[in-house]
Amino acid sequence: MKLKLFFITILLFILTACIPIRVIPKYSPDIYNGYKAIQAYQKKETIGHTDLQQREADIIECGVINLREGNLDLNTRYPNMTSDQVTIRHKNIDNCMKNKGYIIHSTEYCTNKGKPIGFCN
Repeated sequence: MKLKLFFITILLFILTACIPIRVIPKYSPDIYNGYKAIQAYQKKETIGHTDLQQREADIIECGVINLREGNLDLNTRYPNMTSDQVTIRHKNIDNCMKNKGYIIHSTEYCTNKGKPIGFCN
C-alpha cells in the first residue's frame, strides 16, 4: 500500500513539475493591430501625417521591389540571394530611408491596447 502511495506521489510530482510557472507576466505588444510595415516609416517632421505617396516612392527608390499592400518585401529571399544578402538588403533599405529623413519604428507601437497612439498613418 505504501509503495502504491509512493508511486502516485512521484507521478503527481512529475506531472506538476511540467507545468510552467510564470514569475514575470507575459509580454504582449499589440502585434495584431492591423497596421502594415510601411506605416512604421514616418517623416520626423510629420509623424502620424506622413505623405503616403511620397513614402511609397521613397521606399521603392530605396530598394523595395514589392510593396505587398504595405507589408513590404524587406525579408523576402529572392532567387540567387543568400540569407546574408537578405539581411544586408533590409539594412540598406532602412539606412536609405533614414537618410531621407524617416524614423523607423515597429508597427507593434502603432497602438496601445488597440487604440492608435498617433505615430503610424
